[in-house]
Amino acid sequence: MKLEEKLLKSVSDNDNIVKGAWIGITWTAIESKYVGLSHTYCTSEIVDIENAGELTSCKISDLTKRILSWKPLEASIGVAAINSLIEPRGKKGNIKDYIREKSRGKIVTFVGRFPFYKEISEIAKKSFLLEINAFGDELPSFACEEILPKSDVNVISATALINHSLQRLLELGQNGINIVLGPTTPLSPVLFDFGADVLAGVKVVNKQDVVKSITQGVRKSTLIHGIEPICLFKKQ
Repeated sequence: MKLEEKLLKSVSDNDNIVKGAWIGITWTAIESKYVGLSHTYCTSEIVDIENAGELTSCKISDLTKRILSWKPLEASIGVAAINSLIEPRGKKGNIKDYIREKSRGKIVTFVGRFPFYKEISEIAKKSFLLEINAFGDELPSFACEEILPKSDVNVISATALINHSLQRLLELGQNGINIVLGPTTPLSPVLFDFGADVLAGVKVVNKQDVVKSITQGVRKSTLIHGIEPICLFKKQ
């Protein structure tokens, strides 16, 4: 079973109502049992959102199943909906210290542009940054096939779940430590079954602040108010 399908199945017995839906230029939030976030994954393609303007009239299952969509904006809604059904449990605190500890003298790969990449690259034996639209010293995302199997620490943006590449990235990085990072991260043990070692996501502690940040154009996740970082580690 694919990662997205198993995630969907893991929350399929929930009948919570959709209490709120907010789609900002960078972040999407869905409120049901909890408030779940995801990256608003936009492309140059014009997408008409199904049930636009009436998402709170939908069943939560109508939204969660959109994780399977090949339309990134719809998949963003699906991931946020799934996150709204998962209890945000884990150890409070930023994952950066853990990444710094594990990266010293090691080969480190970042899939996605994280602001502390340069800091980690200075203590790593070797570092790589993979991006869909690579520039400078960055590598194109398809370099993952060669780079990840040789890497000791892999910091993977959870937005890879939206474009359906996360499962493959976790497979390729299984020789190292796989860290799935960002507000999009489902804090679900399902990801451990597919090769994740650490899930570094967020817990919404103030819905009003989160909604204000999302709807007023906040881009960087570190500037979203009303959330706190939490980490879930795979049991050894």
